[in-house]
Amino acid sequence: MDRDIRNKLIELARQKTTWSYKQLNQQLFLGFDFQLKDHHEKIGEILAKISLHEHSRKRPLLSALIKHSSYTEKKKDRNFVKLCESIYGIGWEQLKADPAFEQERIKECIDFWKEDDKYHAHKNDY
Repeated sequence: MDRDIRNKLIELARQKTTWSYKQLNQQLFLGFDFQLKDHHEKIGEILAKISLHEHSRKRPLLSALIKHSSYTEKKKDRNFVKLCESIYGIGWEQLKADPAFEQERIKECIDFWKEDDKYHAHKNDY
């Protein structure tokens, strides 16, 4: 499952787009029910694992490409900024307050993965 999700995230970066958690769940037939806390936590763990793998190889955080579909969901979830807090050493509250922070992480993904040489060199590195 992790590999399939990572491959889809790379594809999204190459297409210069993002998806919601709901789209990821439905399009990849993951079977999560996000009304259940443990399902929401599980997808967060998977996305964090993928991003930590990428970060350890000096590549952008692919989980930035998965966004919340509603303001309520975005307000509830802090997984991405908490992951970034542990990576960058900046408090998650400060990261969350910066409206450009998540957009910059998305742009980093798109800029990295659009390059064919990087795509071919790293697409199977998981």
